[in-house]
This record gives sequence, C-alpha cells and structure tokens, in this order.
Amino acid sequence: MSEIKNLDWKKTREFDLERTNVWISFTFEIIAVVLPYVAIWILIGSSWNTEKFHNYYDDLPVKEFLLTMICIVYVIIALGFNLITYLLKWQKEDSFTFTTAIALCLTGFVTNSIWIDKLSIGGFAIFLKLIFLVVFALIGIFIGTLGTMLIRNFRFKIEEEDQILLEAYKNGEEIPSVKKIRLDRAEKFRIKKEQEIEELNKFKEELNEKIAIELKNKKHVKLDEKENKKRNKKNNKK
Repeated sequence: MSEIKNLDWKKTREFDLERTNVWISFTFEIIAVVLPYVAIWILIGSSWNTEKFHNYYDDLPVKEFLLTMICIVYVIIALGFNLITYLLKWQKEDSFTFTTAIALCLTGFVTNSIWIDKLSIGGFAIFLKLIFLVVFALIGIFIGTLGTMLIRNFRFKIEEEDQILLEAYKNGEEIPSVKKIRLDRAEKFRIKKEQEIEELNKFKEELNEKIAIELKNKKHVKLDEKENKKRNKKNNKK
C-alpha cells in the first residue's frame, strides 16, 4: 500500500510540474482559439451589425441558429487542434482545460449577444454579456479540468503498463501481456473495494454499538431521575 501511495504522490507532483510552456500555451490559445472567435464576432456577430457598421450577420440563412452552430462547431475544431498539438507533444494535458474554458467562454459571449442585443437595454447589455461570459468560462473550466484528468489518468495507465513490462524484461522474467496487466489491476481494484466495504461495514457496526450504548445510558439516567423524584416525593410526604 505504501508503494502505491508513493507512486500516486509522485504522479501528482509530476503532473503539477509537467505543464505546458506558458508561451506555447499563450500563443496557441491566441492563434487557434481567440483570434478565430474574434473574426467570427466581427464578421458575422450580431453585436457588430449596427447602423454604422454592417457585417455579414444579416446574410446568414437562419442567422441566429447558424451563428450558434458555427461557434459550437469551432469549439470542436479548437479541441481538435489542441489534440493534434498534444499528440505532437507540443502541449500537455493542462492545455485542454485552457482551450475548453476559453472556447466555451467566447461561444457564450457571441451566442448570448444575439438575444441580448435585441433587448435595447443600453450599457446594461455589456454587463449582462460579461455575466454570461463568466458563467460559460466556469462551465468550460469544469469540463476542461475533467477532460484533463481523464487524459492524464489514461497516460498514467499506459506508463504503468510500460514500467511493468520494462521491469519484467530487465529481470529476465516472462513478459506479461497488456491484458494480464489490466486483469491484475482490476483484481487489485476489486480487493481494494472489498476492503473499503469491509471497513465501512465495521465502522457502521461500531457506530451502531456506540449509539446503542448511549441510548441505553440515557434510559438508565432517565429511570434514575424518575426513581429519585419518586423517593423525594415520598420523603416530602413523610
């Protein structure tokens, strides 16, 4: 168990240190995520389709729906670009959090501007857009973090399998198949879960015993109090 804990802690620290280079991440997000959304916002966004400046928003068929779909599709495209850079080892797992958060944030800003611009509420419209921008950013951070964790865990499993195979090769042992490694991992997980269930049941039993003892003690205390009251009444009558 101690070895497993040390391994997990090592991986946690490794993930904390293994982050995408700041400048690489910043450059990618600007070029692949921010600039395309700025282009979408200016060229076909409802906010720029005013009396002074006309863009291509009105030229879109079913403009509200199409603009929304374009933004959503570009979220997928941005994540696709991110995946390519990840596979090329230009970026690491944390990049998916940034890409998802920024893409959804800007998608929320552009798409919600469609109906907010129709409200004619003056300066409050900017405040309302910013609220939705923050909300979508938080949703993006949550989804992106979850995706990052899944990808990271998948990488850790592969590294663990490679390490087992390498150790077996170095020690001159029979090299286990990947299926066997996964079966062993599943068996360890099953044993761990059974132990957790046993510990939980044991804790419940101990807790129930403590509660039963406390209730019993309370009953005894109440009975003693009643008996004392009766005795006091008898003594007072005498």
